[in-house]
Amino acid sequence: MIVRRFIFALLLCAATVAAQPKSQAQKAAPNVAAQFPLETLKVQGNKRVPTAKIIAASGLKIGRTVTKEDFEFARTRLVESGAFVNVGYEFKPSASGTGYDATLEVNELAEYYPFRFEDLPAKDDAIRAALDKQNFIFTDQIPVTETIVKRYTQAIEQALGGNVRIVGKLAHPEGTANLEMIFTAVGARPNIAQVAFLGNMVIPEDLLVSTFSEAAVGVPFSDAEVRRRLDNSIRPLYDARGRIRVSFPKITTAKAERVDGVMVTVTVNEGVPYNLGQVRFQGVGASEASQLAKVADLKKGDIANFDDVKAGTERIHKRYRNNGYVHVAEKVDREINDVDHTVDVVITMDQGPQYHFGKLKIDGLDLLSEPVVRKMWGDREGKPFQPDFPEAFLAKVRSEDMFDNLGKTRAETDVDETSKIVDVTLHFAGGKPEEKK
Repeated sequence: MIVRRFIFALLLCAATVAAQPKSQAQKAAPNVAAQFPLETLKVQGNKRVPTAKIIAASGLKIGRTVTKEDFEFARTRLVESGAFVNVGYEFKPSASGTGYDATLEVNELAEYYPFRFEDLPAKDDAIRAALDKQNFIFTDQIPVTETIVKRYTQAIEQALGGNVRIVGKLAHPEGTANLEMIFTAVGARPNIAQVAFLGNMVIPEDLLVSTFSEAAVGVPFSDAEVRRRLDNSIRPLYDARGRIRVSFPKITTAKAERVDGVMVTVTVNEGVPYNLGQVRFQGVGASEASQLAKVADLKKGDIANFDDVKAGTERIHKRYRNNGYVHVAEKVDREINDVDHTVDVVITMDQGPQYHFGKLKIDGLDLLSEPVVRKMWGDREGKPFQPDFPEAFLAKVRSEDMFDNLGKTRAETDVDETSKIVDVTLHFAGGKPEEKK
């Protein structure tokens, strides 16, 4: 618990200050028993909750007269907001002696999650606007505590006219590893049992149905969930055919025939095909960009096939890793021109540091076998480190059947992050004769 500190530089009693001439009284330190204005207010310890939100929630206002009880009340309000593990405060006479300088000290909760709404009878913007009117202390993320979840569910229920009961739950959206707080209506939703598509011409319906069935059948229906799964499973099929503006303007449901659940019918607007425009590289020099363009092998004027773009970036990624850039990362952005139906591809590279081979150590071989393996390994010390090479090397040793009764093998790396040198140890173990194939 943060210790509450009350600092009073008061050496004169109230009667003495009151008896002084006015000019002297104005220069004297504020009296504890009297009320003096709050001149400054700071916040310490906050990382997620904005300072302005904390000050507003405290109820303290610059220029208003305050006493210790006002700070106690502010502390109570902040604790009851549910945003903090604990709250403390400090206030002291200002340099001018005409008021108080104060600091609120907060200790925020550790875990915050983004929140969204699912399958509710109102638009998201309208619900968020209603929440904003509640003057909650949080913005786009909330801690998941019983108090906070209850407040948000009650506020959403109120925004919906009190006709819908709301429940909040933590869940992983399809295709992501991050948790989100989802507010949805109470009551079981029917599972998706069958799917169908309308309006498609470029992609056969059987391919759409089989792909989307794998992603969606058995999942509780909601419009938002269906659209997320369409984006993750069906949109890539169209991206590979240049239909990068594909949309799903209508989703309808009906009771499925002969099975429990609903039939989901998706109307597709495939849009027109787009061709590949410029392919640009950022984060590298002009000469390197030219080399990467050859590796990516993406041709301007071809259909904008983002399966090809993905394959090209994977080749680039492998090229860097094999040259010692083991932490290389790339980001692909699209710049769409709807006038001439082209899409430029911008690939931003983050090479990271380059690593090099260090010493080779061999464990488990005798004095005759070890030199043979070292000769096969070659003179790699000081050359760019290839992360996949050690295991590939062991596979080659095994495939050439160099040793009788060879058991398990494994490669172990020891990385010096300061020098970016990687030592490799190859471990060999013997096996039973009958295990050899």
